[in-house]
Amino acid sequence: MIAKKRLFFLMLWLMAAFAIQTKTHFIHSKGLEGFVPKDSVPSFTNESWLNGAYQSAYSSHINNTLGFRSDLVRLYNQLDFSLFRIPHANKIVVGKNDYLIAQQYIEASLGYDFAGKNTIDRTVELMKALQDKLEQTAHVHFLVFFVPDKGSFYPDAIPQRYLKKKQPLTNYAYYVERCKAAGVNFIDCNSWFLKMKDTSKYVLYPKTGIHWSTYASTLAVDSLMKYLRIKFGMNIPRLSIDSISMSRTAKYEDDDIGRTLNLIWPLAYPPLAYPAFHFTPDTTKPKPRALFVGDSFYWQLYYPGFIDAMFGNREFWYYNKDVYPETFSAPKSTDQLNYIKDVLSQDLVVLIQTNAGYGNVGYGFVQQTWQGLSEGNDRVKEFELQIRNSAEWFEKVKQKAAQNKVSVDEQVHRDAVYMANQEVMNGKTK
Repeated sequence: MIAKKRLFFLMLWLMAAFAIQTKTHFIHSKGLEGFVPKDSVPSFTNESWLNGAYQSAYSSHINNTLGFRSDLVRLYNQLDFSLFRIPHANKIVVGKNDYLIAQQYIEASLGYDFAGKNTIDRTVELMKALQDKLEQTAHVHFLVFFVPDKGSFYPDAIPQRYLKKKQPLTNYAYYVERCKAAGVNFIDCNSWFLKMKDTSKYVLYPKTGIHWSTYASTLAVDSLMKYLRIKFGMNIPRLSIDSISMSRTAKYEDDDIGRTLNLIWPLAYPPLAYPAFHFTPDTTKPKPRALFVGDSFYWQLYYPGFIDAMFGNREFWYYNKDVYPETFSAPKSTDQLNYIKDVLSQDLVVLIQTNAGYGNVGYGFVQQTWQGLSEGNDRVKEFELQIRNSAEWFEKVKQKAAQNKVSVDEQVHRDAVYMANQEVMNGKTK
């Protein structure tokens, strides 16, 4: 009987503690890392009450705002990880020796997503044609920057269950082979880093990070700078590393996966190197303008100041969709740009890709730019005429124009360009 009373009062005490913490946050509780959706009290309506949506939303609200929630989540995550090696992070795989690898990197490094020789051959042919066209007509240089991927860098850490489906070719390997044969300008950091892996004094790919290490990105930038000076004769500063400090605490994004696991006891990793550096620019000449198109590896060039040091602008099209730095302030997409005019205003275009863009280098940039140049103008005009001649299609485009807050003519042109691009990407050009 005494034991039951003690248990009852313990439950009351816990309920009171959770309620007080929910209202007052009297004990500091560290927030969770990664994507945490914003929560608010759901709006009450008669309809939402009758169909049960309000009750469901309010239940979720209570759960998301419960006192000590982040501590309980960490406890739950730690138990799952320690007992079963289950990571509570989106599509992250725990490899051998607790190396954390994004599932898509593993699958791409094993050829799961190989786009096929014909598709890649067609894309590389178009890349070479685009490279020549940009160079000859607008003096815009074109470059593909293949960055490392963790699946290729740590193949021994990949769990056995993935190795059973390994394919003979990967997008990255075949793209490099075809770019070399076709004469497409490229830098292959992946193979370079693999050659340095066993001899590098410092970690090139962090154990608990999704991207290359801060030290590795500095090496890559130095290589890029030299390439641009020698290959294109561009006014690019020289990078000098003054010193390298070692840290047992990961800085910047070197532990970006590890943090999102939200564990009580973070995973251990080897000491990491952090270079101190300076640039020697030629201030008598203007900096070139550059457009980067690609994935999140760009940010390892942006935040340390490399982009500002090299170029007179900071233009980046994330997955050929989100436009930065404008999107830092308000969302902006490439659909809102004068796409071709913007490309032709650059001195350099760089496609920065891990895993060769998973079979689509540039995420449609190559096809879209080629289509937007003179070779695609006639087909775009044909689609514009088709849209205007179809009452149903034209009505949908007008509705879309209102939603996007652009003129009907502009929306007709955008949709026509999209249709023409799809033909090129699917190999159905006239």
